[in-house]
Amino acid sequence: MICTQLWYRRDFDTLYHCALAGKQLALPALTNIYRMHNESPVTNRGSSDVDVPAQERATTTYRARLRQEEAMVIRWAQLWRTIALSAMKKTLFPYTQYIRALNLEDLEELLEDSKFKDKVSSMFFKGELSKCKVQTNGPRGRLDAGSISNALGEIITTCTPMVEELSGKITNESLLRWIPRVPRLRLLSPWYGGSLVGAGPLLRQHCHAFKSLSLWGWNHDDADQKFADFLNEINPQTLESLEIFSHSAVGPESFLALSCHRESLTELKLNSVNETALKSLNMLAGCTNLTKLLLTDGSNRFIDLKNAHNDVFLETIAWLRSCKMLRAITIRDFRGGQDLITPILLENDICLTHLELKGYVMADARDFHQALSNQPSLLELHLQGDSDEAGEGGPVLVESLSQLVNLTDLRLQDVSDYFTDEVIGRLARSLPKLEGWYTSGWGVTDAIWPDIARLQSLRRLDMAATSRFTAEGILDFILTLGPGNKGLVLAVMMGEVEYNLSDEEQNMIRDTIAGGVDGRFEFQLQREADQKVITAHMCYAMTATTALTAQNTLGVHDIHHIPPTFVGKQIDACIEDIGVDVVKIGMLASAGTINVVADALERHGKPTCVLDPVMVSTSGSQLLPDSAITTLIHRLLPLTTILTPNIPEARLLLHHANLIHHMNPVSPRKVTSSYDLVSLATSLQSLGPPHILIKGGHSPVDTAYNVATTPSSARWVQDILKTPDDLIFYTTDYSPHANTHGTGCSLASAIACNLALSRTVPQACQNARLWIEAGIRSAPNLGRGRGPIDHFHSLQMRRQPPGG
Repeated sequence: MICTQLWYRRDFDTLYHCALAGKQLALPALTNIYRMHNESPVTNRGSSDVDVPAQERATTTYRARLRQEEAMVIRWAQLWRTIALSAMKKTLFPYTQYIRALNLEDLEELLEDSKFKDKVSSMFFKGELSKCKVQTNGPRGRLDAGSISNALGEIITTCTPMVEELSGKITNESLLRWIPRVPRLRLLSPWYGGSLVGAGPLLRQHCHAFKSLSLWGWNHDDADQKFADFLNEINPQTLESLEIFSHSAVGPESFLALSCHRESLTELKLNSVNETALKSLNMLAGCTNLTKLLLTDGSNRFIDLKNAHNDVFLETIAWLRSCKMLRAITIRDFRGGQDLITPILLENDICLTHLELKGYVMADARDFHQALSNQPSLLELHLQGDSDEAGEGGPVLVESLSQLVNLTDLRLQDVSDYFTDEVIGRLARSLPKLEGWYTSGWGVTDAIWPDIARLQSLRRLDMAATSRFTAEGILDFILTLGPGNKGLVLAVMMGEVEYNLSDEEQNMIRDTIAGGVDGRFEFQLQREADQKVITAHMCYAMTATTALTAQNTLGVHDIHHIPPTFVGKQIDACIEDIGVDVVKIGMLASAGTINVVADALERHGKPTCVLDPVMVSTSGSQLLPDSAITTLIHRLLPLTTILTPNIPEARLLLHHANLIHHMNPVSPRKVTSSYDLVSLATSLQSLGPPHILIKGGHSPVDTAYNVATTPSSARWVQDILKTPDDLIFYTTDYSPHANTHGTGCSLASAIACNLALSRTVPQACQNARLWIEAGIRSAPNLGRGRGPIDHFHSLQMRRQPPGG
C-alpha cells in the first residue's frame, strides 16, 4: 500500500530507497518504479542529485556540473540497459512486466546525447546487448538511434504485457509485430504516420482499449487516403484523442473518416494544417462531442477562409457552434482567427474554460474582444497578436478582461504592449483569482505593486513590460505576500537600463522572497539580440563586444570598433571565472580582432565554437575587409565546430580561399539549384570546420529545387547541413516576411544554446531553425524596414515536438 501511494505521487526517489531497504519492500517498490520508469528523474535529460563536495561546487562550478551531467547519463543508460536485460531474463526481477509506458523516444535521446560515448556506450552495449549496436555508414559511423531503438523495442515488447502507452520512431514493420504483444495498449505515438499502414486491423483485433493517437507528421502523397483507411479499420466509435504535431498531408478524406468516431472523439489537435485541409475544415462537421480543439494554420496565413472561401468559413463556424461540450479551444496563426472564435464566444450553451488565440490583429478584433465578456467561465486565457499602437483596441479588451472574474491564468503577449500602470492595476483589482499572469506593457513602475498584492493566490508573475521598478518597491511588495503566494516566481524581464538593479539589490530581493514565501526572483534588462536568444533558451549569456553599431531596421549607419586587446580581456574575464559550454562568434570587424579571438580560443582549450561569418549585409554590402577575411579563413575556421554562412558569405569565403574564380563573390544568383548549395558546403568543409550549415534564404527554390527566377515561382527555402559523414536538407515553405532583421545572428545563437544543452549538431540546427521560424511568424512588426523577430515567443506555454 505504501509503494502504491508513492507511485500515485510519482515519488521516484522514495521508492528507490524503499527498494534498497530490504527484501520485503524490494518487490513492491521495484514494481512501482518500473510502472513509471518513464518519469524517472534521469530520463529526458532530467535532473539527478549527484554528491559533489560543497567546496568543489563553489570553486569549480563548471566541472561539478559536467560531473553531474555525466553521472545522470550513466544512470539513464543503466535504466534502459536494465529494462532490456530484464526482457532477456537476465535480471533478478522481471522489470519489463511492470512497465506501463514504453517511450522509445527517450531511448533515442539517450543514444544521441553527446555524453553517451566511450565508457558509457561500452557499458551499455556490452554482453548480450552488443548485437543491438547499429552504426551509420561513413568513416565516423555514429550510432543509428532509430535502428537501435527498434532493435531494443523488439526485445522489450516480448515481455511487456502491461504496456498501455507506446511511443517513439517506430517503423511500420516493428509496429505490426509489436501490436499483438501489447493487448492493453491505450495510447500510440509512432512519430511517423507511415508506420500506421496495415496497423488498423491489428489494433481492432488485439487492442480493444486503444483510444488515443499522436503523430509527428505524415507527408506522403497518399497520406490522406492511408490515414482515412486506418481510421476506418480500427474499432468504430473508440478513438477519443487525435493529435498531429507538425506538417502533414492529412486532409478531407481523413476528416470524413473521423465521422466513424464522432461519438467518442473528444480531443482533436491539428498543428500546421495544410492548405487543402484548411479548405476542408467543414468536413469535420460530424465531430460535435469535442471538449478540446486545437488548430494551427500551416499555410503561412495564405488562406483567408472568410473572404476567399466563405462557404467553408460559414460551415466551419456552424460546426464549432454545434460543439456544445467544447471547453478548451486554441487557434494559432489563422488569418482572421478571431472571426472563427467570436461566434463560439457568443453561444450561451458553450462554456469555455480555456481559450488561446495567437496571431490576430487587434485593430480587426473589436467584436472578438467584446465577445470575451460573454464567457465568464474562462479559467485560462492566452492572447497574442499585433499590438494596437493607436490604443483603439486596448480599452475594449481591458473592459472585457475585467469581467472575467474566474480567470486563474492570464497570458497577454504583444496585445498588452501599451498597457500602463493604470491598466495593469485595474486588471489586478478585477481578477482576484489569478494564479499565473504574463503581460507586457510600457513604462511600468512601482505603482502597480499595491494592486498586485491583492492577488492572494498568485504563484507566477512574468512582467515582460519595459519597467522602472526599484528594489524598495519590489521588496515592499514581497513583504505583503501571504500563504497563498507560496512558491511565487516573480520575473522582471525588460527592465530599463536606467533602472538596473545592482547585484546586491537582486540578491536581497532573492533572499527575501525565498525566505518569505519560498519563491524565486528573476531579473533581466532589455537585451541585445544574442542575449535575448540565449535568455529565451534558458542559458546564461556572457559577452565580449567586438564592435558597436549604429543601426536600425533600415540598415547599418556606422560601426565603432573595440580595441582588439580589450576584446581579449573581455573573453578571459568571462571564461576564467564562470567557464563556457559553447562559444558563438558573430561580427569581428577587423583582422586584429580575429587574431585575438583565435588566440583566446586556443588558450582556453578550443571549446565548441559556432561561427556566424558576418561579412555581407542583407543589401549585399561587404562588411569585413578583404585582409580580415583571409585571416578569418586561416585562424578561425580550423577552430570552428559549425560554420553558418548565408550564400553570399559562403561564396565570399571560397573566393578568398581561391576555391572560386571569375565570379562576383557576393552574388547569390550564381547558385542555380540545391546541388550548388551542397557543392558550397563541401568546399567550405575543406577549410576546417567539420559542420557547415548553408542558409538558403537568399535563394528560394521552386518545385524542381532550382533557384526561383520570379517571386511567384518561389516555393521553398532550403538550408543544407554538411556533417563529416552525412548531408541533411532542411526545407520550409517560402514566405517573403519583412521581419527578418538579425535572423542569421539569432540562428547561430540558438544553435549554440542547443549545443550547450547537449543536443547533437543536426538536432541543434533543426531546433534552432524551428525556433527562428516561430520568431518570424510572431514578430512584432517594428520599424520601417526589416523588423526584428520575436525573441521571447518560446517563453509562452506550448507543447514541444517530440525529440525537441
